[in-house]
Amino acid sequence: MAYTLYMEKIDLSKNWTIYAALPAIGAAEELAMYCGMLREQAGRQQGQPKIAEIGTAKLSAPGIILKANRYENEGNHDLNGFTRKFENDKIEITGDSMRGLWNGIYDFLAAAGIKWPNPGQEGLPQAQEDGACMVFPLKSGNVKTPSISSARERKRFFISKKTNVKERLKIVKWAARNKYDALVFSLDDKFFSGGHSAEYVKIAKHYALAFEAGGCNFSLLLPGKLFLFNRDLFRMEEGKRKKNHHFCPTNPKTTSRIAKRAGNLFKRAMAHMTSPYVFHLLPDEGHENTWCACPACRAFTPGEQNIIAVNTASDALAKLDPNARLSFLDFGMEPENDEPETRGITQRKNMFRSAPSAG
Repeated sequence: MAYTLYMEKIDLSKNWTIYAALPAIGAAEELAMYCGMLREQAGRQQGQPKIAEIGTAKLSAPGIILKANRYENEGNHDLNGFTRKFENDKIEITGDSMRGLWNGIYDFLAAAGIKWPNPGQEGLPQAQEDGACMVFPLKSGNVKTPSISSARERKRFFISKKTNVKERLKIVKWAARNKYDALVFSLDDKFFSGGHSAEYVKIAKHYALAFEAGGCNFSLLLPGKLFLFNRDLFRMEEGKRKKNHHFCPTNPKTTSRIAKRAGNLFKRAMAHMTSPYVFHLLPDEGHENTWCACPACRAFTPGEQNIIAVNTASDALAKLDPNARLSFLDFGMEPENDEPETRGITQRKNMFRSAPSAG
């Protein structure tokens, strides 16, 4: 959790310089762009702060120093923490990784009053007079935010497969600026079929955002086209088989098919993701309790049937990569409760409780 030590005011009429290591020059350029926008907003001075590479220029005040403990754009996206320090006209923002550095930069800009309420929108604050200067008071001065400890804690945005490429470009930038850590695409999204847009993939990597796959579409694991000749695979409702919203998880033939289908979808998605892989298998939205009522399934609650089905998919995922993680919606426990069992049905070790953040 962030904490505040003292308040600061940023006087952008001074000749600020942004110092960054070469891998973080792109982040420095974005910070310089927004500082230039604030200068123009103040109406006193135009132009962006200078940018200098750390190691090639002597650090001097006023200056903003950008650092990352790890500069890889890919890899462990749980390293998203940062610190911000003020001292004698020097501001130092240090990220635990490049994603952490980006979070630190946008936290700094948000503290100065810049807002990104919706994709494609942004709002600039009004500068305040302070003697002969026009300043932007920060809502917080020195700040420290620890890195998250697991994939379960990531701040993630679920992107609908119906969202077009133009809107996705806006969403990627908006998500980065609002300190999301991951973008989640549906397992049947065109992103994983080879028809995805190279442009928004490039932008997401620029911001060191992670790619994840899945969402509220569990029914993808058993295509409806099988219903005509394989009705026993699907759920029963009032004595009749239904092809919409989930299936019969106690039928061995069903679990065999969804294991194969899940494995194929996971494998295809992994080709466009970076390790460690994170997936989500959540019940169809609005139909969390719509499960099977056949004689065999009546002994299990909807939550228990959900766990049985997710366990089957998680076994398929473990065969592809034992380090990959799979989230599920547990009906009977709070997300922060990390007990290994759910009403007598043990979840697999590669699973964690979760729920969609947005999308």
